[in-house]
Amino acid sequence: MLQGELISHGIGDTIFTRSRNLEQLLGYSNIYLKFEGGNPTGTMKDRAAYACLRVAKESGYSEVVIASCGNFGASFVTLARIFGIKAHVYIPEKYHTPRIAEMEQLGGIIHRAPGTYEEVVVSSGEEAGRRGWYNGNPGTPENKAASIEAYATISYEIVDRMGHAPDTVAVPTSNGTTLAGINHGFQTLRKEGKTEKAPAIIAASTTGGNPIVSSFLAGKRKIVNLKSDGIDETSINEPLVNWMSLDGQDALDAVWESKGWAVNITDEEMSEYSEILQREEGLSVMPASCASVAALPYYVKEKKQKKGRDFVAFLTARNF
Repeated sequence: MLQGELISHGIGDTIFTRSRNLEQLLGYSNIYLKFEGGNPTGTMKDRAAYACLRVAKESGYSEVVIASCGNFGASFVTLARIFGIKAHVYIPEKYHTPRIAEMEQLGGIIHRAPGTYEEVVVSSGEEAGRRGWYNGNPGTPENKAASIEAYATISYEIVDRMGHAPDTVAVPTSNGTTLAGINHGFQTLRKEGKTEKAPAIIAASTTGGNPIVSSFLAGKRKIVNLKSDGIDETSINEPLVNWMSLDGQDALDAVWESKGWAVNITDEEMSEYSEILQREEGLSVMPASCASVAALPYYVKEKKQKKGRDFVAFLTARNF
């Protein structure tokens, strides 16, 4: 039911295309792109924002809080109007997202808060509790369930277009919610007999800045958070940086369950693939979103599997 709801509001059913130009550049066939830039605010966040706002509305709330570095806040502010809900967006003081003016124009109430993104998630959630607002942040049981259901629709759309599940899906990874949802969708389709297999899921993130990737590469089944002061944050990797992925354990479990993999991607590689996609496919993709494409050559080299395989790179957001 959620998939139909999302589509009725212009969310989902996004671009899915085979990239023959990338196939020639990388030297292997069957590379597909799933690009979320066509969603109302240009990112996959619209899927989860809608689902969480629906929970807030059904629970009787008229105001919602979300901590954001930009994109998630824009989604909540834009989609909150569907439900008649007022959106408060808490943005870390050191972040200077260009989407603040956009959120304010759409009626969002902006709060600047001290601390890292992860710390602002906690402080904004506490503020929501004091004021009687709905806490829309990742990490709560309600939002996790709603978001994973929402991101599972990505898998349904891929199978609808391909007629089967691909062999591999690479996902840019931050909090881990999107990756966990995509894996959940494929696993659900497999269990229901709607596809014979579930793909290997690749977690692709910024070098040294994501505990899902670092934990997997260390062979760990339980996630180990990073030190908050040990991460090099840049304008390129900002959407992927996390020292404490809020749904990280779910994502790490998904990578292991799917017999997947994880890889670190540099800023230079993300920027390079963003330029390649613009030039070769006419897609304006945020560099951090291109971590998924950059991950594919590493995966093929590691696993030595490219003939007769289907590869999907999930592209989370357009350039802003």
